[in-house]
Amino acid sequence: MFCPKCGKETDASGKFCQWCGADIAAVPANPIVTSEEEECPDIGVYAGLGRRFIAFVVDAIIILLFDLVAMTVLGLTRGVQNSYFYFVQHVPAQQLTIEGTMGALYGSIIAAFGVLLIVIPWLYFAGFESSRGQATPGKLLVHIVVTDMAGNKPTFARVTLRHFAKFVSALIIFIGFLMIGLTNKRQGLHDRISGCLVLLQD
Repeated sequence: MFCPKCGKETDASGKFCQWCGADIAAVPANPIVTSEEEECPDIGVYAGLGRRFIAFVVDAIIILLFDLVAMTVLGLTRGVQNSYFYFVQHVPAQQLTIEGTMGALYGSIIAAFGVLLIVIPWLYFAGFESSRGQATPGKLLVHIVVTDMAGNKPTFARVTLRHFAKFVSALIIFIGFLMIGLTNKRQGLHDRISGCLVLLQD
């Protein structure tokens, strides 16, 4: 057995530890935790790349539906159309906006794509992952949740950092995402930057 005070292996038949002299029967048996265990606690089963990819596909479809609704409700269709006619069809800016200026044209395009590609995905991921469920609908479907490094519910700020760090993972030829399949804790670069884990749900 191990001494509950010094953690060294001692004779189970003795009443006192042969190393530190502690009364083995009297000292409460608190487990000795090494520094390595403190830094890397075993808090669950880490979700792999395949399961997380399926969740991403489902979430991407749902976000696309939200984008279509936002285009209609917020009047963002014009900005998307302007980008097509100007960059693909080469229609002059004067014909695409009431003001007829480049500023108005770029303003409509930036507003549309800013909301559709940045704001909606950010609020979707950060909102769901920092909620009580700790998961987007796609993650719930495959039974995985997002946590901090201690296995607790992450804050909105932490999952916001995680979301935007995905752009870093993508910019380096998607190596940041491939790290999920190569690391012990199945962390992508964006998970490491934000201090998050993705675990299988109990």
